[in-house]
Amino acid sequence: MMSNVRKGMLETDVVFEEGLEKFYSEDTVLIEGLPGVGLVAKAAVSYFLTKLDAKRVCRLYSPYFPNISFIRDGRLVFSFGDIYLAKSPRPLLMLYGNAQPTTSYGQYEFCEKVLDVARKFGCKFVVTLGGYGKEVVSDKRIVYCSSTDGRALERWVKKIGGLRYSGQIIGAAGLLVTLATMRNMSGLSILIETNGMAPDFFGAMRAIESINKLLDMNVGPKDVEELSSIYTLAEIEYERI
Repeated sequence: MMSNVRKGMLETDVVFEEGLEKFYSEDTVLIEGLPGVGLVAKAAVSYFLTKLDAKRVCRLYSPYFPNISFIRDGRLVFSFGDIYLAKSPRPLLMLYGNAQPTTSYGQYEFCEKVLDVARKFGCKFVVTLGGYGKEVVSDKRIVYCSSTDGRALERWVKKIGGLRYSGQIIGAAGLLVTLATMRNMSGLSILIETNGMAPDFFGAMRAIESINKLLDMNVGPKDVEELSSIYTLAEIEYERI
């Protein structure tokens, strides 16, 4: 889709780790965990990265990332997006990073590159996570679902215990699902109620619960304190240059 638009434009650089780009399974699922409202997706995916012994397969550097650098304890960290692979309990690709592209073209180009990698690994199903900002949230944190596949959406909504979503989704959480459909890949967007607190670990807990139900897994923190401590460690471990 983007080939005609890319001519003369800057592109995302995809750098693979040696020896890790040859895995293939038609059961592979891609889960998106980029920064967004309440950092719900990022916090949830950071937990899976840690608990599933995931290995980084590539790093994506987009020229459309924000023109800022993050500094933690004096250590400078550039904007990036990583894709990790976990082979058990099922093949999972996890998109994790500290930024999203800031332009419409950049979002499309970046998401297309992510899907190129996902297809290379045999992915047929893309799941995106995000926060749905509200001033007042329920104790349970309502889950909102959307997809381009209406029949599959009904099945997924029942399995997760969510509601159909109506509205807008900004960024990769919506775009990845839409673009995946154009590649004959299924896609589901999961938005979790959040009051915007960042990171919202209560929202991330609900996101983790939803992924477990959806993919028939049982990988989750015992409480918010465990998730919080793992997220802090993940930022140090996975956001190194």
